[in-house]
Amino acid sequence: MCAMHIDGSILDSSALFSGLERVTLDRLARYSRLISLETNQLLFEKDDPSDGCYAILEGILKVSVTSDGQEVLLAMLGAGDVIGEMGLIDAQPRSATATALKPCTLAFLASRDFKHAADANPVIYMHMLEILSARLRTSNETATMQLLLPLRGRLARVLLRLAEGFGEPLEGGRVLIRQKFTQAELARMTGSARENVNRQIKEWRREGLVSRISGYYCLEDAGKLRQLTKL
Repeated sequence: MCAMHIDGSILDSSALFSGLERVTLDRLARYSRLISLETNQLLFEKDDPSDGCYAILEGILKVSVTSDGQEVLLAMLGAGDVIGEMGLIDAQPRSATATALKPCTLAFLASRDFKHAADANPVIYMHMLEILSARLRTSNETATMQLLLPLRGRLARVLLRLAEGFGEPLEGGRVLIRQKFTQAELARMTGSARENVNRQIKEWRREGLVSRISGYYCLEDAGKLRQLTKL
């Protein structure tokens, strides 16, 4: 990894810091630096010490854990997402492994520097509490959906979430997910078997809800898929 210092305008594009006043962003930026990763390079591994958080500026990170010798894919994160923010508060070891799926540029803020900046400006702590509270609500909703939704609802939810992070709008309201995902990866994200995911996608392709364009999934009717995510 290589690093260099940044200015506050870069942090404003991050979901974690967006909304803070420019003077506050500039304060945080003085403590931050750019990190670059090559494809397949590890950012950190599960149980590594939590020494700070990363705002993704470019590229895609895969977040995963290993269970019974098999990789379980938890999330795909792209530009604007943040990873490792919980470590700013509780200093607990990393709960998952993060790997670059393509070259990445990230802004790193060390925990000790975050605390120094936030002690001098408590509004940063309040902002973090709001962000973490929103994330907890989202996690609770995700857990509920995972328990109660059938596969078609869980898979629709995953595709819509991927479209939010990697979507490219096309004419007619269609959305192209501009990142390739295997059915095995989709199965891990939905907690299902690959064969079941394959069967569901075939059904949706027949119904005209999903298509494939040059190996990318395309949501032909996001509205109908969104209806499937409701309990």
